[in-house]
Amino acid sequence: MIDKVKKSSIRLCFLAASAIYMCYMCLTGAIADISRFFPEYSVEIIQTGVTTINLMIVFGALLAGRLSFIFSKKRLILTGLPLVVIGGLGGFFFHDTIYLFYLWSLVIGTGFGLFIPTVSSLLVDYFEGSERNRLAGIQTSFVNGGGVFLTFLGGLLAAIAWNYSYLVFLIAVPLVFIFALNLPSKKEYPDEKPKQYRIPNSVVYYFVTVIIFMLVYNAFPSNIALFISENNLGQASLAGGANAVFMSGGVFFGFVFSKISMRIGDYLFGFAHTMLVISYFILCNTQSLAIVFIAAFIGGMSISMTMPQAIYSVSLKIPPHAGVVVFSLIMSVSTNIATFISPTTIDFFSRFISNAGDSVSRLTAAGFLALFFMIAQFIFVRLSKKAVRSV
Repeated sequence: MIDKVKKSSIRLCFLAASAIYMCYMCLTGAIADISRFFPEYSVEIIQTGVTTINLMIVFGALLAGRLSFIFSKKRLILTGLPLVVIGGLGGFFFHDTIYLFYLWSLVIGTGFGLFIPTVSSLLVDYFEGSERNRLAGIQTSFVNGGGVFLTFLGGLLAAIAWNYSYLVFLIAVPLVFIFALNLPSKKEYPDEKPKQYRIPNSVVYYFVTVIIFMLVYNAFPSNIALFISENNLGQASLAGGANAVFMSGGVFFGFVFSKISMRIGDYLFGFAHTMLVISYFILCNTQSLAIVFIAAFIGGMSISMTMPQAIYSVSLKIPPHAGVVVFSLIMSVSTNIATFISPTTIDFFSRFISNAGDSVSRLTAAGFLALFFMIAQFIFVRLSKKAVRSV
């Protein structure tokens, strides 16, 4: 049994690392400047260079799942974090060619992929019951709060020069020392010799649930700048503030998540889609910037309903040795797949609503998709609970 002092140290590691999960978004605000630095390449190539980080997170997460059966979690984390630092320093000092730009995205993405699911799996190893549930909610608050701060910091640094955005990744340096000093070095399950692990169908359900949710959730950050501009609500730069409020909604609900989750459990997935329905339909029927920010906060709460509930529910269904494998699917693979396919999927459905191809039609499509998934989630969870009671 781990003592309270050691558990507090691990809790510090867990929350500190969670605060930099969205660190890679610091480059998105510099895309225009990067495009001007490489004028011979299209904006699409520059955008792909940035989103290569997301794709490599998927690769790194899958690799972490494999390596977790061979190496300790401490070793995986202390491999991933230095890769993030190396990519940040490399991007800052060596960025003269497009190939170097892509190289550092590969390095940074792999680093994040190795350490994000590994850190998240610590929930299963060291925490139980209500404490695990509470930490799952607080983690999402730290993820979103860190995202707000680091994205803002990246914007300030990009104002100096676009390559200064890479300095944000140096936030991983103190984490290297925090984990090196506080996380146990031994393998977390020394008495077990896991060779294979078959992922149960229930985990597949949470994997699909997160993909569906993130697909609809990402409609807001993908379209809010265009929405503000197309409706003459102010400068497009206000989209940064709207996105900050959007993530702030997630920070807020993360701190109250535990009390609500312990009462209604997986019904939170349906309520998360309800928040997105309200948010998107308000947006599509307003010409007020103040209402846009209110809608952003409402929709932003949904992330702290879905992600911690998925993490907590999954943690109850898996053994400790499978933690990295499963959390790589839930935290990294599903979210980054959804981020990648969200714009084209939402645009496809928006064509059934309007041929205008504007932000209102896309947000309307996202609202109807959220409404459909809301109903489906409530029905599915209710039927699942009835099935369990009848057994």
